[in-house]
Amino acid sequence: EQRKRACAELTASGAEIWPKPENDRLLRAARGEPVDRAPKWMMRQAGRYLPEYLADILVIPVAMGMDCRMEPKVGPQFDFALETPEDMEKLNLAPDVEATLSYVFDAVYWTRQQVENKVPVIGFSGAPWTLMGYMVEGGAVRSFDRAKKWLYLYPEASRKLLTSLRNIVVEYLVGQFDSGAPLLTVFDTNCGEIPPRLYEEFCVPDLKYIATEVKKRRPGALVSVFPKDGEMAAFEDSDFDVVGVSWTKSPAEARRSCPSKTLQGNLDPHLLYAGPDQIRERTVAMVKEFGVPKYICNLGHGMVPTHPVEGPKAFMEAVDSVSSEDAPSPQFPER
Repeated sequence: EQRKRACAELTASGAEIWPKPENDRLLRAARGEPVDRAPKWMMRQAGRYLPEYLADILVIPVAMGMDCRMEPKVGPQFDFALETPEDMEKLNLAPDVEATLSYVFDAVYWTRQQVENKVPVIGFSGAPWTLMGYMVEGGAVRSFDRAKKWLYLYPEASRKLLTSLRNIVVEYLVGQFDSGAPLLTVFDTNCGEIPPRLYEEFCVPDLKYIATEVKKRRPGALVSVFPKDGEMAAFEDSDFDVVGVSWTKSPAEARRSCPSKTLQGNLDPHLLYAGPDQIRERTVAMVKEFGVPKYICNLGHGMVPTHPVEGPKAFMEAVDSVSSEDAPSPQFPER
């Protein structure tokens, strides 16, 4: 109720966006504006491992009627899988997002209040294809063989499911923005699981729609996409402000693929197991390769539970040591 009252008051005031945070370096970088150094944050993916965080991106399938539980040493598992298109009859393809996911919106609002608007809160959602993959497989798996088969065996049912997920994602992101998250990220973790042609056919149009629709409904929103191990160039002509870079890409390749976008990434998460000196050296080199302008420093994928705390500390210190004067433009190493 407190969140709803605050949102109503904001709307009544005529404002289209919450007051900017005290430290808005991340938002300025996302917009492509000048910054003194690269902003930074780290994909932690706590929901994969900690039951109290539910199952991060999988809250949308839960809202559609797929109850989820966290299995020790396995990860999130649904009560049933979408084995054939007939199983889609068990789903609510158009759930009331406010009614089913209001606890997420409350959490976003509460987090913004707890940090006293000193830093921005980042909202996020799984992409339609990534969500579909987990729904068809029945939960966390090492490969997505059944989900990939669906695209070939049941193309129309796949499109119907992806369209439904796309529309829910839009509502979900708008709800998070309204609750106090100015930057919204769409994670397509399973992007690299399928061939580029298939991804262009089934996934890219929906992702572009999400960015366009969110910005049409909330012009002040900043939107990011992480097409892990996929064709980044597909998003150069999209309305996404930020494109995430996997650790499998080079900064040079990323800049060529999306020259007009702010890029985010792309440290190999396993580097965080190394000693502090090596982490600092490689992180500084990475920041200089990307260049500080239009860059958000992050990992090339999420952290894992066994990462030592010393690794992230060295990473953060290294990012802060590189100013815009040190890296005013990309500095690609000679080959």
